[in-house]
Amino acid sequence: MKKRIILFALLAVTACASDDKPKKTEDKPDKAAKVENKTNELICPQVAILQPAQETLDYGGENPDPAQLVARAKMQSIEGDCGYQPKGIDINFTLHIAASRGPRLGGDKVGMPFFIAIVDPSENIISRQTVTAQFNFAGSKTATDDEALHVFIPLPDNAQLGGPDYRVLTGFKSAKR
Repeated sequence: MKKRIILFALLAVTACASDDKPKKTEDKPDKAAKVENKTNELICPQVAILQPAQETLDYGGENPDPAQLVARAKMQSIEGDCGYQPKGIDINFTLHIAASRGPRLGGDKVGMPFFIAIVDPSENIISRQTVTAQFNFAGSKTATDDEALHVFIPLPDNAQLGGPDYRVLTGFKSAKR
């Protein structure tokens, strides 16, 4: 309780302190406001893994029985950046995926299809593409794939919308069963 009282007292003293120094005439508030607005436009869209589609189990068309498992894959993380172009937003990102082989995998390779969807501010999917992650186990029980991906979001001419208004979502086509 004493710590709270001391903290409130410090906050009260700090709040009462003022900066009595005169403002320099060199400060240009209009320029600062323009920079702040420009920064808002440069925010990248959210690029995320769709949680329900983060993992997939491939049973090769058989019943979902552990003995029939061909492979299992899970999206681990995403990293990347974006850049604004005159007609839209260029997004480059890397999707990190890990996989483990199942008892029914014949050979050392397996492909796992996944989607990349662009979602607009009204929650409509404006673009969707399918990509296949390739895993080469080469005698190992696990494998990884780092997919370098590129998405372009066209922006309307009125430019009222920007990066924060859109989302790029990714996940496996056939989620975990």
